[in-house]
Amino acid sequence: MRKVEERVSLLPKLNTVNAIAGAVLFCCPWVLSYEGPLLASINAWIFGLVLMVAATAAATGIWPKLNLACLSIGVWIFAAPWALNFSNYADPTTSHLATGAIVTLVSLACSGGKWITRTHRWR
Repeated sequence: MRKVEERVSLLPKLNTVNAIAGAVLFCCPWVLSYEGPLLASINAWIFGLVLMVAATAAATGIWPKLNLACLSIGVWIFAAPWALNFSNYADPTTSHLATGAIVTLVSLACSGGKWITRTHRWR
């Protein structure tokens, strides 16, 4: 039997992680009952939804260049507590920092693109 190699990209799975992170951020104002400023909730809803759509489009291959958009969204989510001045509130700050860090790191990993593959070998 001959040896066959198949390279499978992990980008769809990594982009799915970003989509799930967007869904989590979108739900955080209700789950954590943000008692802080309304800007924290509005930011979580808007950028959680935008992240879900962008990451899903990148994962399905509709528009693979959206990894850069996901990276920008991740950086914004991470910086939002200070930019929108709600860093004094623990729950919204923690949810934004955790989501932003995850999305930024995953998007940085995705930006390389081709080196994120898994090789299957059959004999």
